[in-house]
Amino acid sequence: MPSLKLKIQYNKNEGLVMSPTELRENYLFGIPFSGNDGRKISNQAVKEHIINAQKKIENLFSIKFNKQVIEESRDFVRQEFNTWGYIRTMYPIVFINELKGMINDVQQISYPKQWLSIKKISEIAIYRNVYLVPNNGNGTSMDSHSISYNGLSPNIRWMGQSFIPNYWKLKYITGWNEIPKDLLDFVAKYAAINVLGLLGDILYGVGITSIQLSLDGVSQSTPLSRSAQGGIFAGRIKQYTEEIKTEMPNLRNQYRGITFEVL
Repeated sequence: MPSLKLKIQYNKNEGLVMSPTELRENYLFGIPFSGNDGRKISNQAVKEHIINAQKKIENLFSIKFNKQVIEESRDFVRQEFNTWGYIRTMYPIVFINELKGMINDVQQISYPKQWLSIKKISEIAIYRNVYLVPNNGNGTSMDSHSISYNGLSPNIRWMGQSFIPNYWKLKYITGWNEIPKDLLDFVAKYAAINVLGLLGDILYGVGITSIQLSLDGVSQSTPLSRSAQGGIFAGRIKQYTEEIKTEMPNLRNQYRGITFEVL
């Protein structure tokens, strides 16, 4: 039986929130990617700018775009725990899997999943608080097997302490299946600014802002940009920069929230 073999080039999931093609079509439309001498920016270079933009936005808002398991340690602050009744994590929580109390490598207490509660808005996880909500085993009395201790008095030396470093050990899932549109837009503009600056150098050379032609005593000067800064794409770079500055406070308040530490 005859057979047909096809060879295609493809890339595995590289953790990008968008592809170079999506960035070109939506944010760099109409921008040439190659100069008169044939030089052009590669897809790999565009990928690097997208990755760098993602990392900077993740660090800026303390988030993770792609779903992943996080294991982290948090300090026990008695005033914070007694007053607010929750443990605050570093990243937004999609699902909380484990909460333990540890002193160095010795486990002191382990809370069951049924006791751990998180807050969500629809399917978008933006909250970082883990609440302890005790459950009832049979509806009338507390389940005696819901919580476990190690030893008779696991915290005997620490019961009066107001602060225990690295006491809480948490394991939870953060990230999104579908990344919020406003964050995608923010990352794309950040990456596009860097790509536009690079393209300006490729097309006409570094530092060139105008082209002058002279023939038989007749000369013509053509400015390549309205500004001496930003190259030939200074207008679009300025537009994206202003939009980023405008959107930054709202996105920070929504996804990072107010951060504070109890001293």
